[in-house]
Amino acid sequence: MTNKKVNTTKMSMKKTCKDCGKDKDISTYHYADKKNGILKSYCKDCCYERAKAQIEKDPIAHEYYMRRYYKENPDRYPGNHKSKTIPAVSGVYVVECLLTNDKYVGCSSNLRHRKYVHSRGIGHHKIKSLSKLVKEYGWSAFSFDVLEICDKEVMFERETQYIQELQPNLNSYKK
Repeated sequence: MTNKKVNTTKMSMKKTCKDCGKDKDISTYHYADKKNGILKSYCKDCCYERAKAQIEKDPIAHEYYMRRYYKENPDRYPGNHKSKTIPAVSGVYVVECLLTNDKYVGCSSNLRHRKYVHSRGIGHHKIKSLSKLVKEYGWSAFSFDVLEICDKEVMFERETQYIQELQPNLNSYKK
């Protein structure tokens, strides 16, 4: 008896996708178990569409899952998942709620610390409307983006320009 290994990449084998129902080449499928050669039931295109729909359905759950996954697999993602990209310099920023599209534009002499204050200081903000939203939805429902890094002398002017440009609804006291 001789054991023959069949090279499936040279052969043109087809498989039917459970989602779209089309017969496609087996090279268009991800492996469910690569060691045993078991392919998934859905083609790559359908897998991507299903994942995209799941993320759109519940973005907070997806972000929670990804954070947990990154923490459990530090060898695959050594520090890349942690947001250390925000510098400790002065500038203008925007905080946006991903669920309600509410925005707040602010400025700070230390952007990294300001993000920390907004994310951890629930209920202690000068901006009560933002504080209420953070308390209600949790910080994971918000995005913190740096609009511009600038000097302390001009940051208030730049903040006013961005407020006029973006028209954030949580900056009511600055209108």
